[in-house]
Amino acid sequence: MKILAINGSPRGEKGNTEVILKPFLKGCEEAGSEIEIVYLKDKNIKHCSGCFTCWTKTPGKCIHKDDMEELLKKVLEADIIVYATPLYYFTVTGIMKDFMDRMLPLNNREIVKKGENYTHPKRFGKSPAKSVLISNCGFPGQYNFSGLVETFKVMTKGNLVASILCAQGGILGGINDSDMLKKLYVPFFKALANAGKEVVNCGYIKAETQAIIDKDFISPEMYTKNANMSW
Repeated sequence: MKILAINGSPRGEKGNTEVILKPFLKGCEEAGSEIEIVYLKDKNIKHCSGCFTCWTKTPGKCIHKDDMEELLKKVLEADIIVYATPLYYFTVTGIMKDFMDRMLPLNNREIVKKGENYTHPKRFGKSPAKSVLISNCGFPGQYNFSGLVETFKVMTKGNLVASILCAQGGILGGINDSDMLKKLYVPFFKALANAGKEVVNCGYIKAETQAIIDKDFISPEMYTKNANMSW
């Protein structure tokens, strides 16, 4: 099984998103999957021009000749795509949005009805990859991710098999500097690795694993107080 992880953080390997992504992917790898991580900050991806040339004059081919051409091939080869992004104004980062916009050549221009919804079918006939969403934000409260999750539910057309959403994400970068925090978050990181194994082996995250991932290990009040003091 091929897993393509797209890290959309402008901080790349140094960001809090990576702190969540790496244990999850380790679990996937231990379950026998082939892993590849793409850091969008290192890629040249132009904005979609909205010209629809990829639907008309050159079907499946964008007018922009940049790194997205290679990335689309990787998307087509993947069995699971992991979208990893910090929460920026309740949605994805700008570089992740450019990546998502530029996937347009993978769809046909025709509108078809599927059930009660209307959609553009995939161009290349391959069954769409399963998708996993990983995100973190600096606020307490899972509700902050509601718009982000809805975006991916619609975009993946029912193929979003797992969401790992870490509120109070500001604490992640300091875990290795504090023995107390490191010990406190042991169950969280173990659950992330288990989640990776479960997505590969079961196609979803088990309820008991999800409950650990979603748990607040620090009270929202304490987190808010410390976050405000850190500015």
